[in-house]
Amino acid sequence: MSITDKFSGVSKDAWLSLLQRSVREPYIDGVEFPRFPHSSIQMGYNGAVDEESMSRAHAFWEYAEEYSRASGRPLGKDSRVLDIGCGWGRITRTFARDVPAENLYGVDIDPNAITLCRYLGVPGQFTLTEAGAGLPFPDGYFNVISALSVFTHLPETVATNLIAEMYRVAAPGCIFVFTVEDDSFLDYLEIPDIESRSERWRLLSQYKPRLSSLRASFAAGEYLYLTTVDEGVRTADVYGDALVPKVWIEKAWSKYFRLLKLAPSAPPVYQAVVVGIRD
Repeated sequence: MSITDKFSGVSKDAWLSLLQRSVREPYIDGVEFPRFPHSSIQMGYNGAVDEESMSRAHAFWEYAEEYSRASGRPLGKDSRVLDIGCGWGRITRTFARDVPAENLYGVDIDPNAITLCRYLGVPGQFTLTEAGAGLPFPDGYFNVISALSVFTHLPETVATNLIAEMYRVAAPGCIFVFTVEDDSFLDYLEIPDIESRSERWRLLSQYKPRLSSLRASFAAGEYLYLTTVDEGVRTADVYGDALVPKVWIEKAWSKYFRLLKLAPSAPPVYQAVVVGIRD
């Protein structure tokens, strides 16, 4: 029996409890749940581990679940869901309450992520993509498209190209749920010795002298892209740290989706959540 067959009727709170139990219990009521990678791998992808990681993933999933219902198209066995930047499958697996494995899809530019999802038994079909390339799906295919901690790292042109691709593969009424960084991200640069935390923060610390001008640019509605990484599949031309104001979203991406909500960065997601619908 699949997760969907057994647990599709449980409440959102009960679903969170099951996801968190699955960290220690690979079988619950006779149903196999996907496994979890080592804590160091989880931290490397999303900065949280095990039960806390699932709490954050569940909070993000709730936006997709809530707005799908509100649009009159609740998640169900006929829904098709795409998780962009699937990592080790922390978000993809949250959709398994309602959506069967054959209708769950994940893509990532990191081959290790695709290998992890398959190895861990995450429900779904997982495909390696290339940064800046089109999505390998037909037009109008998906009912929900999610992307947690993807647009937080993309330069403007790459981000807009991906939004256009999301629009192409989205069915009318498709719910988009993704995250961006807002100007609260700049507060981290004011933390003493932030550069000692990691190589990423050491590179970000070069922007400390420009904090005032960066805040002003964001307030003026500018898309900000900070170069922080240049290695492996994450080269500086496609991967860094990006801050995206609401006014910019409404101006540049309104032809692809209608903005329903922009929730400011706060626990438990810790990034600003964008919810839109493809009319």
